[in-house]
Amino acid sequence: MEVYDSEREQIEAMKKWWQANGKAVVTGLILGVASLVGWQQWSAYVTTSRETASVEYDVLMQELEMGQSDAVRQRGLRIIADYDNTPYAVLAALAVAKVAADSDDLVMARAQLQSVIDKAEEVELQHIARARLARIMISEGQPSQALKTLQSVQPVGFESLYDEVMGDAHAALGNTDQARASYERAIAGFDEAGVDTSFLRIKLDELGVLPEATS
Repeated sequence: MEVYDSEREQIEAMKKWWQANGKAVVTGLILGVASLVGWQQWSAYVTTSRETASVEYDVLMQELEMGQSDAVRQRGLRIIADYDNTPYAVLAALAVAKVAADSDDLVMARAQLQSVIDKAEEVELQHIARARLARIMISEGQPSQALKTLQSVQPVGFESLYDEVMGDAHAALGNTDQARASYERAIAGFDEAGVDTSFLRIKLDELGVLPEATS
């Protein structure tokens, strides 16, 4: 900063500086305050949205437990539309997909499951949605597509679930050996995790007895 010969020179210099730069300073202050207020308002909006979405999702789960499929579909779609910026939108999509699949509305079910795969930040939810989507593909007579869907990713932590569904796909294709291998891997993984595998063992038994080795 320059050294002024007198206080008057300093005052005059300050006046000239203000005339040249004052408008920009005021504008910057206004924008800064506006940004701060805007951020606070946005934060408050996000918090409120999450809280409201949480309440709505709790009601959705109650409706799902009571088997109120129409209510689940309506509330779930509303959560997806109104609270898309919250994690509850993805969870609602899973619920809507379930009731849609249960009522054979497979177009709706597939759309919701695909949205979970595309939007969910949690890899676990993506795996669950992908496995359910593969099951729908099998039911629609597309077991090969189901296999491609499951084999497109590494199912870390969900290997047994994927193996079971791949077993279903192979069984639908008539690939008995591959189906048996998939079911056996799934049973081993689920047994280790303490998950009931009785229904899965029935699937394995339905494949038939292994042919005896010829000498």
